[in-house]
Amino acid sequence: MEDEAIRQAQAGDHFAFRRLVETHSEMAWRVARALLEESLAAEDALQDAWLDVWRGLAYFDTTRPFRPWLLTIVANRCRMVRRRKILSTTTLTESETHPGAMCEDLVDVLVHREADACLAASLNALPPDRRRLIELRYFARLDIAEIALVLGVAEGTVKSRLHRTLASLKKSLQRTGIEAH
Repeated sequence: MEDEAIRQAQAGDHFAFRRLVETHSEMAWRVARALLEESLAAEDALQDAWLDVWRGLAYFDTTRPFRPWLLTIVANRCRMVRRRKILSTTTLTESETHPGAMCEDLVDVLVHREADACLAASLNALPPDRRRLIELRYFARLDIAEIALVLGVAEGTVKSRLHRTLASLKKSLQRTGIEAH
């Protein structure tokens, strides 16, 4: 189905391109947001990335997967934005709410808030490159190969850095009294 949408978009079908955007927009947003601190900068980079995709679609090799190609374009646009504007480290300002929070009693809600605050503090204490790695893996939900592609490093490097970062994060959370599993 995606292959057909790509071929149609390559032929100039705007509706087919819209389907591609709708299919991949959340993932692309999460990647841009993980790579750029400011929401507005991420939005701008993502809009430019989608324009790049539209312009480059005629040259896209349909025998290759679309998602890695898109990830590369999004990552490159984010790098351009970061080069143009020196950004401070990425923070997690958009925390996800707990789906069952409405049904939980007040004590549970307060416990979750404290745990979220401890997690956010531990993440913010990480060096920017390590925090970005965690955000790409768990916020953007990329797999190891996709993270390697976005960061321009080997998969083994991603695995080892992720392992060390998670171990460090676990120790930090244990010091705050949060049990990390």
